[in-house]
Amino acid sequence: MHPGTVIMGHNGVSLDVMKPPPRSAVTSYFLPLPPPPGHQVIEEQRRRLAELKQRAAVEAQCQWDALHGSQTHLNTQYAPSHAQGPPMVHHSILHHQPPPAGEQPYDTLSLESSDSMDTSVSTGNNSACSPDNMSSASGMDALKIEEMEKMLKEAHLEKARLIESRERESHARRQMLEEERRRREEAEKRLQEETVHRQQLVDKEVKMRSKNFSQARPMTRYLPIRKEEFDLRSHIESSGHNVETSHHVILTEKMCKGYLVKMGGKIKSWKKRWFVFDRLKRTFSYYVDKHETKLKGVIYFQAIEEVYYDHLRIATKKGFFNLNLANHFSELLPPQFRRESPNPSLTFCVKTHDRLYYMVAPAPEAMRIWMDVIVTGAEGYTQFMN
Repeated sequence: MHPGTVIMGHNGVSLDVMKPPPRSAVTSYFLPLPPPPGHQVIEEQRRRLAELKQRAAVEAQCQWDALHGSQTHLNTQYAPSHAQGPPMVHHSILHHQPPPAGEQPYDTLSLESSDSMDTSVSTGNNSACSPDNMSSASGMDALKIEEMEKMLKEAHLEKARLIESRERESHARRQMLEEERRRREEAEKRLQEETVHRQQLVDKEVKMRSKNFSQARPMTRYLPIRKEEFDLRSHIESSGHNVETSHHVILTEKMCKGYLVKMGGKIKSWKKRWFVFDRLKRTFSYYVDKHETKLKGVIYFQAIEEVYYDHLRIATKKGFFNLNLANHFSELLPPQFRRESPNPSLTFCVKTHDRLYYMVAPAPEAMRIWMDVIVTGAEGYTQFMN
């Protein structure tokens, strides 16, 4: 029997079997909507599964009630016709429509099925509420439930994967922050060490500079005079010296000559030398004798720093012997090999960059003249001239 046909029942009652809805409509009724993104997919699937179960239960109850109500009505109204054949049972809802004009009244039974395209109207043993149809509906519900559970499981797996990925990203971010903090601490530590080291170097340099330049100005009587027109003889005479009466010194406008006893640099012996102070050559030289043929040494003006009297008698401690035993034999040695100065009261010092010269003048006036003469050429402290 094809769907959509009219079946004539007993006493002119027509049973109109309505055409079932398309399969696509029935299928789309139970298809799940696309799952929402994110963490809401699990709750959404659970809610939809509960709604589907509730709908299935309500629909089954309605169909059951409609089926029992139609069977009771047919058995009561058409009881004599039971002998001719079994009544027809239809899986539909009974509709009572008014008959057309001029025709006998009849009842129209409209059948709607939402289970599948295979649902059909049959009589006798082929009922819509037969065990076969009920098992088919239950199978479809089981398939849908299984599909929903599968989707729910997939949603759980997706959520676990997202949580694991988020944890990995958080762990990697923490590691990066820890590494950055460690590098910053190391850089700050190196910077602090470098700062301390530089401060130590600066302090050390300042101390050395203070030690080297602790003397504000030379302890000499005059600063050097570098004028070319400078008259040395007039300068010494204006200082209160009587050059005419000093026979141990030869003094001119540019030069000063005379004998002085000098201590040696290595052997520390005292020897008499002829000294020449020359302002033209800007040198303080000494020779073996006054003929100036054999030069023994030169002191340049730029190297002379200070000229002062030997107040501490340092020259008496610079002799040939420094042992206590030598004190008993010092008087037996020649004067040039004795450790003390030949005349400590006439000893003065000339300090240079690399050496300290000890000299003994033949007379007090000669010593004062020599000291004032040498001071005019002491150019070792030219920075104080500005």
